[in-house]
Amino acid sequence: MAGQAPKRTVGVSLKMYFNLETTAQYIRDCAPLAPHALSHNVDIFIIPDFLSLTAASTMLRLEAPTIRLGAQDCFWEDNGAYTGEVSPAVLKHIGCSLVELGHAERRRLFGETDAQVGKKAKAAIRNGMTPLVCIGEKTKGTIEEAVEECRPQIESILEVTDEEIIFAYEPVWAIGQPKPASAEYVVSVAKELRKLCGTRPVFASIPDGLAGYKEKAEFVLGAASALDPTSKMVTISTASGEREQAYDILVLATGSRAIGDVPWKASLAGYEATRDGLHKVQKQVKAAKSIVIGGAGPTGVEAAGELGFEYGKNKEITLITGGSQLLVGVPPHVATFSETELKKLHVSLLYSTKITSASTLSTGQTELALSNGSTMTVDLYLPTIGLLPNTEYVPKKLLNEKGDVMVDQFLRVKSVSDVWAAGDIVDCQPGQFVYTEKQAAAVAKNLDLVLRGKQPVAYKSDGDPMLAVALGRSRGTGRFGNMKLPSLIVWLVSKSPPHSLPGNGVRRERMLILVQRAGR
Repeated sequence: MAGQAPKRTVGVSLKMYFNLETTAQYIRDCAPLAPHALSHNVDIFIIPDFLSLTAASTMLRLEAPTIRLGAQDCFWEDNGAYTGEVSPAVLKHIGCSLVELGHAERRRLFGETDAQVGKKAKAAIRNGMTPLVCIGEKTKGTIEEAVEECRPQIESILEVTDEEIIFAYEPVWAIGQPKPASAEYVVSVAKELRKLCGTRPVFASIPDGLAGYKEKAEFVLGAASALDPTSKMVTISTASGEREQAYDILVLATGSRAIGDVPWKASLAGYEATRDGLHKVQKQVKAAKSIVIGGAGPTGVEAAGELGFEYGKNKEITLITGGSQLLVGVPPHVATFSETELKKLHVSLLYSTKITSASTLSTGQTELALSNGSTMTVDLYLPTIGLLPNTEYVPKKLLNEKGDVMVDQFLRVKSVSDVWAAGDIVDCQPGQFVYTEKQAAAVAKNLDLVLRGKQPVAYKSDGDPMLAVALGRSRGTGRFGNMKLPSLIVWLVSKSPPHSLPGNGVRRERMLILVQRAGR
């Protein structure tokens, strides 16, 4: 059977044609289209005038949260003495996830250049929004001439960012003309323009990201093999041999790894191995007719939701758990909601059953032995059970029985001085992104305080348990204490970018941060 239709993006810029009332009515008229668009794998966006953005954001969140809100322009600085300009930070705060840039009218009327559009695109991405960059040729000619005229418009954007970009192509010479450009011409030009975009990288370059700090930051690619807190020294194994690295302050953030040949966590072998693993599983998923996900924790449920959304109508997708409910430990109503949503995505659920062994057959399929005595033969098996903290280099006295780093209420490592930790390796909270993000911000804040000679602030790890799980691309669930998180809240959180970490210490120190080897 044919797979699901490829993702399409459809939207409209209202320019200055509508007033506040007609804009609101237009959004109300579009809201019913949202569920139909989702079912056909289509993203919808609406870009009203600036004065309508706040009201439009509220309406879309309440009536059609999957419709994206965009702005018609932004400035390249977040704040400052720029009278009449619009801050990208404010647009993000209002609720925009997309910014239209470089429209032919702005290039013609206001003299906007490719360089300026590039700076604006970088600002939009910095604030967690997707740039929608308008491109097109002014002169009517051949397909090859059109591509060459558009080339610098595309390259000026790709030079400043590796993040997601939407290019909107329209022949400028055909705008407002009695006869538009032919569909054949537009499709042919667009096909060639896609080639200019090339293959976008999955991972960003860490050295490039640190380049702006110059001599204040150094990136070392390697694996920590030993830690001596007494001498304040870390041994790092690199391609050119072992290196001894001294520190004044050490932050441990080496993460965890998945058990089995699955891409749920970054590979210790480097980003290339992680990338290749992702691509391998992508190919296996596309080729498989039957898929089993083992384990119904957050990773298993989210994986089942994504696979169900994309392939549920065309492939047999089964989620197997040894528990009596999904997401063991959450309130029953949260588990029930998750079950209902997965069933809507055509995911089969098998409870109170453990996968005791998995064997690869000569056909390439996997035979699963189940605790109920039966077996299953599937095209693809994706285990999501178990994580191992990457702490082998840490002295045993600093670890608990599970291999987690023991930290105090400030996220400082116990029994040693000037060592901090955050993420999947600490013992104070489960290894989940929602906690990792909070811990990273807390460590950064406390380091800033300590460097200024002040006392650190206790990290609140004993609050109400929190969990957010996406169920496909338009729904979600979770918990905050015993309260179920609304699907809308989880969806909004999943669209939000991670917070930036402060770095404005006063004292000059040798600060060493050990992270999982996932970048390049």
